[in-house]
Amino acid sequence: MKKKVIILRFGASMPTQKEFGIMDKITGGTRRATGCGTPFGVLSIAETRMSPKEIADLFDQVAKEHDDALPVIVFEADGTTGYNFDPFFFHHFEECDQEFDREFGTPSTQCTLSLDELLDLVKAKGMANMTTEELKRLKELSKKF
Repeated sequence: MKKKVIILRFGASMPTQKEFGIMDKITGGTRRATGCGTPFGVLSIAETRMSPKEIADLFDQVAKEHDDALPVIVFEADGTTGYNFDPFFFHHFEECDQEFDREFGTPSTQCTLSLDELLDLVKAKGMANMTTEELKRLKELSKKF
């Protein structure tokens, strides 16, 4: 399922050409991402199927290939992990988050799993433990058959 992730890349306040390529991979080519420069780097929000670790690894891989540093912190927008950022960070996050929702909507409100993926979920956790959106998507897809 797609979700919003927050990516804070430290360094220059403008995105690099390498970052545009990375964001294309992160979004699976949809380019459903937005970002803004901050005093300490670039803050981006993207819709993705990738985990925060996969995204951080992607930045690390590109940094190594280009003998450059692209230090990042990545976390899910709806996660419970807390970070002790300067309060000024949250000012930028709020603006960026609102821009993402205006541009693309909220990805967590829509299930995009295939019928096979949903059936795997049913097998793994049972119908009673599926989310409302997963059940809605299952019903929608099963009508087609």
